[in-house]
Amino acid sequence: MRTVGVRIDRVTRSIYHDDTFGVYSLSHSIEVCSVGFAFLLVLCALAVFCFPPLSVYLLWLATLVRRSRPTILSGTWDFAALLLGLSGFIFFGGALVLTVLQSNFRYWMRGNFEGLRAAWGQERVLWMLLAGAYVLIVVGWVAATVLTRRRSLVIYNVEPAEFEMAIADVFEQLGRPLERRGNLWLSSGPVFELDRFEAGHTVTFRWVTNDVVLIQEVERLLPAAVRRLAPEANGAAAWLMAVALSLGLSACMGLLFGVFLIR
Repeated sequence: MRTVGVRIDRVTRSIYHDDTFGVYSLSHSIEVCSVGFAFLLVLCALAVFCFPPLSVYLLWLATLVRRSRPTILSGTWDFAALLLGLSGFIFFGGALVLTVLQSNFRYWMRGNFEGLRAAWGQERVLWMLLAGAYVLIVVGWVAATVLTRRRSLVIYNVEPAEFEMAIADVFEQLGRPLERRGNLWLSSGPVFELDRFEAGHTVTFRWVTNDVVLIQEVERLLPAAVRRLAPEANGAAAWLMAVALSLGLSACMGLLFGVFLIR
């Protein structure tokens, strides 16, 4: 059977019968539909795999900042919670970037699925090396961050000014008066750094000194001093809750739409 394509000229509105044009238009339309279908599936997978962990993390963070008292977390556990929240983007996002780069390269070079399959066999070692390098980079970054965060504390739901007075009182009890120079606090030498996040009512306390006895004594007295503080209402809780619920809803919609596309 002979396939005939009908083409309408945009200027003259005349009709042409062209076998080649019809075949080309059909193949081009199928190609565009395939690319669009794959792109929608990627978006659905992104929502399903990346949004839920981040939504749970933000919900947990919202509960911390809504408490009626401050909460002290070690820097390691605080980073671990953040890492779990971003785990979908770290693992799925990294795999997606490598896949997109690989698929684009092979698509433009060969232009058909048979070529893509053959190219995967030729380039498999290269992309496995890239994937291994990405994993090593992520693991190295996590290990380095955990090592640096071991000497820090994160205090949620506290007024930075009130916390500064509380920590000064703790050092007074130990007979170590403090002197402040920017974010650095000294007592016969550098002792700790304090990073303030006013909008989030959060303080990051990072040890600089290597005096193990002083660190143990301060961390023993600090929880009782912080519990006496009465934080003000934190407006960030409502924003965190709203973003978390929006991400959770987006993940559910992505799952339903992805199932619909596959079926």
